[in-house]
Amino acid sequence: MRALLSLPRPARRLVVATAVATAAGLGPSGRADAAVFGLQGTSSSLQTTSDRDLDLAERSGARVYRVQATWSALEPIARGIRDPGALALLDHLVAGAAQRGMRTILVLSSTPCWASSAPASDRGGCVGPTPNRFAVTRYQPAAANSAVPIATFLAARYRSNLAAFQVWNEPDQSNENYWAGPDKVVNYVKLVRALYRPLKRAAPSVPVIAGSFVGTNGRWLQAMYDARANGFYDGLAVQFYNATLNGLRVTREVQRRNRDATPLWLTEWGFTDCYRKGEPLVQIDQPCVTPASAARGIIDVLTALKTRPWVRAAVLYNTSDDGPGGYTFGLFTAAGRPKASYTAVRRVLTGVARTPKAPTVRVGRVGGGVVVSGTASRADVVTLRVTQAGVLRLRTV
Repeated sequence: MRALLSLPRPARRLVVATAVATAAGLGPSGRADAAVFGLQGTSSSLQTTSDRDLDLAERSGARVYRVQATWSALEPIARGIRDPGALALLDHLVAGAAQRGMRTILVLSSTPCWASSAPASDRGGCVGPTPNRFAVTRYQPAAANSAVPIATFLAARYRSNLAAFQVWNEPDQSNENYWAGPDKVVNYVKLVRALYRPLKRAAPSVPVIAGSFVGTNGRWLQAMYDARANGFYDGLAVQFYNATLNGLRVTREVQRRNRDATPLWLTEWGFTDCYRKGEPLVQIDQPCVTPASAARGIIDVLTALKTRPWVRAAVLYNTSDDGPGGYTFGLFTAAGRPKASYTAVRRVLTGVARTPKAPTVRVGRVGGGVVVSGTASRADVVTLRVTQAGVLRLRTV
């Protein structure tokens, strides 16, 4: 960051600049067990691709593996009528993760047409060659309890290999790719409340994690409390891509205000290393960073989490890059070659990564003004305040 102030010359010695990381803990604050490192699993329907990504996840040192349980694929035509191919692939993924020493975070999402609240014009009677197209599956279930049978079936089937059961994916996402429809928070909490006790009966030892939100300002979580979600989950799933550490701090503050001591599960986060000179600065909807910056961000987050015992897991997105035109969040290229991000993860897990420095600030003169500059982690939000003789002259974030 860099700011130029024009101040009266006699007063320049009185300038005081401070940089404060609003996500606490860039420096050590006591030792604690680090969050369990994990990776997002493949969305491929091919077992060969899935096996390769499982091998890469094991090579990276992941101990948990996050897998999508696509309801619309598992029960495409009616409740209880399960597609053998989709179930076999899910069996293969969960078993494959277990064989490689990883437990699975299973995420239930994608409403099948027969249970969807999509408009009738989109559902089309749930007939035809593609009843479970995206325009239908992105909507909330019409009835929260319609998801209970598939959720409890999956929890019971895989319970010995599960790290957690996650209720849906990004219901607060503004693009409505996962939870379209009205009264989003209220209806999401209805789903959480409908699933929690049946899931605990089906698999008592498996944590049920809810929330699954991407917003870092705490508003979705507060709305969940207002809708009486507290007590119907064992942890909160958060998916913070921008300012990850700040999002964790804000979320924990909202929890404390609502007397919620359950742990956080960072179920998606990462940096897309797509920056190339002269090329677009955004990849689809994510800001591009250099490979070195992505690697540094990963180190900053993983090392900072060593001082946050209330974060149970850190699941990096993604194991490998998407194909042409897709995201490049992966630790490996689409062809399976390791990237700088992979090296960063290994440095942290083997204990050789450098601990991130606290935010720094420098004050200097340029011409008739004072230049204030500093550095901080890409994964954090930092507030820079400049005062002159006790008077605030500049505040920037």
